Amino acid sequence: MPKRRANGEGNIRKRKDGRWEGRYTVGHDPETGKAIIKNVLGKTQAEVKEKLKKAIEENVGIDYGRAKTYTVMSWLKK
Repeated sequence: MPKRRANGEGNIRKRKDGRWEGRYTVGHDPETGKAIIKNVLGKTQAEVKEKLKKAIEENVGIDYGRAKTYTVMSWLKK
């Protein structure tokens, strides 16, 4: 039986083509309410685990739900 990952850690699976995929949620679309999901790919499970951890850390504090309302200037000021 596979191990469960904690909330906020994303999920990891092996694809049909043999590569590993890690998925994580970066926010919710304010218009539809659906989750915005990003993914990372790698050859090994360990590689994906590291990429996933790094991607989640980089996206902390970014509100992708408001991405359509931002201008380039407001992104540069952050």
